[in-house]
Amino acid sequence: MKKIYLALVAMLISFNAHAFIISPHVGLDYVSATPNGFGDIDSLNGGAVSAGVKVLGFLSVEGYYQQYASTDAFGGSKTKPAAYGIDLVSDTLNLGVVELLTTVGYGKYTLDGGNLNKKMEDFEGTAYRAGFGAQFNPTDNIGIRAMYRYVFPEDDTFKKNIQEFTVGIRYYFF
Repeated sequence: MKKIYLALVAMLISFNAHAFIISPHVGLDYVSATPNGFGDIDSLNGGAVSAGVKVLGFLSVEGYYQQYASTDAFGGSKTKPAAYGIDLVSDTLNLGVVELLTTVGYGKYTLDGGNLNKKMEDFEGTAYRAGFGAQFNPTDNIGIRAMYRYVFPEDDTFKKNIQEFTVGIRYYFF
């Protein structure tokens, strides 16, 4: 029983010292994407929201949802792409205020209502993501992040890909 009390006291002390092992965060990003092999779609612009947990101070697990603005596809039809998935983000080099990041992830990309492959059907596919970036931390709770990601669908052997550039802000709760 004494060990349990000692563990509880240690947790309370670390709580006051902000010495957390797990730090939840939320983010909001602007996304600019260049898809290759998806018909007449040249570029996509939109936004993304994310929620995640930073574990051990150097590794984050983030869930994301991206929604792009409507764009023209084949023959003047409109499509409204979206994506959601999960990323692992690692602090490759942590310089205190500036962090150099690498990321790998997996997600689902959809093009709803577009006219792809000359027929009206939705495109849905899963994709792997890999990238790098940097984050500037002006305070302990705020991070300003820029990331580049290369997205390649798993069902097409590099015939299609998407290059994404995101700029956004993160709020860390602890």
